[in-house]
Amino acid sequence: MYALYVDSAADLPHRFFEEYDIRVIPMDYSINDQSFTFYTNAPDHDEICARMYRAQREGADVHTSQISPYRYVEIWTPELQNGADILYLSFSSGMSATYENALTAAKLLQKDFPERTVEIVDSLSATAGQGVLTIAAAQNRKAGMSLAENAQWLRENAKYICHRFVAGDLDYLHKGGRVSGAVAVIGSALHIKPLLIIDDEGKLQVVGKARGMQQAMKALVQGYAKEQGVQNDTKWVLISHSDDPEGSERLKHMVEAVAQEGTRVETVCLSPVIGAHTGTQHLSVCGWGLHRMERK
Repeated sequence: MYALYVDSAADLPHRFFEEYDIRVIPMDYSINDQSFTFYTNAPDHDEICARMYRAQREGADVHTSQISPYRYVEIWTPELQNGADILYLSFSSGMSATYENALTAAKLLQKDFPERTVEIVDSLSATAGQGVLTIAAAQNRKAGMSLAENAQWLRENAKYICHRFVAGDLDYLHKGGRVSGAVAVIGSALHIKPLLIIDDEGKLQVVGKARGMQQAMKALVQGYAKEQGVQNDTKWVLISHSDDPEGSERLKHMVEAVAQEGTRVETVCLSPVIGAHTGTQHLSVCGWGLHRMERK
């Protein structure tokens, strides 16, 4: 058996971490220069998220930092010493250097543990989309898939994880370097809700706009209804929200009304390491669907 790791950019309901023994590489964020280390599998996950979003509403300055190669080495060394191999599903390389830093750490560890294997898989995803892919990785392992087989399967199928989300304020995405200044200014000036996806390169793309959150939610559901269709043992859909449980429940019911038979829909609070860049008006629908490039 090999250890399965994901980082704190991923969001999935807490019970999955215990049920499938999914381990976490923590990520750091700061609120007004006070630093915090966030484990997305923390029992008080929702309370931590709520505090961060409350600080954002009060005007706090929130930043994140990447995972250093040293942190990977520090966490994975005991695993390798105990004879375990490692499969790590990283935050998208299109939005962070997390993947490259993990590769660097794996090369360093290979010198000390030549008999062990560390597989780094670029999820090309984030938040709930990365969570959906992590569930699949865990189910593959439970079904007996080897480390190499699982890594190959994830690389081949990551392109079928579709993300659609609304960001209430593009200023946060601009500050984090996720969208251009021009896009942020236009969005704010028109008082619109920008609609975004994650493309085949794992990068954010603005694909539309909606006037008001209700229209934005309808657009998310319409997009999901069109792109769903890839066969999977369980068609998981995860809905992430930035401290808006009521909105996420409404969105959940809307998705369930159009979802194919057998689809399971759950909600999860968006982690601080992603929420720092999206702000407090985020809702997403992430799940298995058609190839990203087929969406229009």
